[in-house]
Amino acid sequence: MAALVALFLAVSAIAQTPRKICVYDPAGKAGDYHRLAEEFTLEAASWGSPVTLAAYTDEETARRDYDAGACDGVIATGVRLQAYNRFPTTLESIGGMPDYDGLRTMIGALATNAAIAPKLVSGDHETAGVLPVGAVYLFVRDRNIDTVAELSGKRIATMDYDKASQFMVKRVNAVMVPADLSSIGPKFNNGAVDAAYISAPGYKPFEMWRGIGSTGGIVRLPLAQATLQLVIRKSKFPEGFGAKARTSFAARYDKAIAIIKKAEAEIPAASWIDLPHANTPVFDAMFADVRVALRDQGAYDAAMLKALKATRCKRAPTRPECAESPSRE
Repeated sequence: MAALVALFLAVSAIAQTPRKICVYDPAGKAGDYHRLAEEFTLEAASWGSPVTLAAYTDEETARRDYDAGACDGVIATGVRLQAYNRFPTTLESIGGMPDYDGLRTMIGALATNAAIAPKLVSGDHETAGVLPVGAVYLFVRDRNIDTVAELSGKRIATMDYDKASQFMVKRVNAVMVPADLSSIGPKFNNGAVDAAYISAPGYKPFEMWRGIGSTGGIVRLPLAQATLQLVIRKSKFPEGFGAKARTSFAARYDKAIAIIKKAEAEIPAASWIDLPHANTPVFDAMFADVRVALRDQGAYDAAMLKALKATRCKRAPTRPECAESPSRE
């Protein structure tokens, strides 16, 4: 009996102890994504699971503090969290999901499909939420760059912690210039690179219009879907917290998409570069080659790639990849 009481008290202590989550948002506490995280804390409190937030404008510092145990959870981009679990972060695979409705399907499945839940736990790390941050586009200082061949020799600001991006840059024979989210804007804007990739919500905070100037633009072809993901130390939270949190995050999908679409709409129409229709299949084929190669190298999770392809083909059965037999992904 005494042992049962002790166990009950220990579980109750875990439930009632406020847990700290490090939140990356380039705008800090004033940012849209920090605001969504604040909404989540109110919901978590209603479960009897109090959560406090610590705002970070530097993503790597947030991740390091989580690693050091200064935070019990961290919200950061999927690419920054790859080391914890390749399955959910492969949502951001190159060319993996070309549209937001397909991404909604995937995030919804992660939140509601009980069969998927074990794949979201790796050791003591659990992916407890995913929010869309927008399609990643290529920003160029010369708007004449609109084919794969024209990327050859160009300097591209590349996240040096992202194996997929490094592989992609080499694939098009471009020159990798190491960068992270804090330096990508300055490098692009001061001409240190010819191109950079980022989603529309980063356009204003990183002042990307400065690099675009009168000669550059944004290639309107989604390279990937950027996400913010919540990773928690499972042992620090009550049983079932992760499942509730995933549902809570998924319920905020429309709010997150509204942030993205507003940011995309605020970019001047003249800045967008629409590819000739003939160029799109070339990029699609290259993306598929890159995904397969990175899967074979262990950078992408095979099960997630299969799920992404199934969703793509359900939404657009006429895609050439959907006729592959056997499928490469």
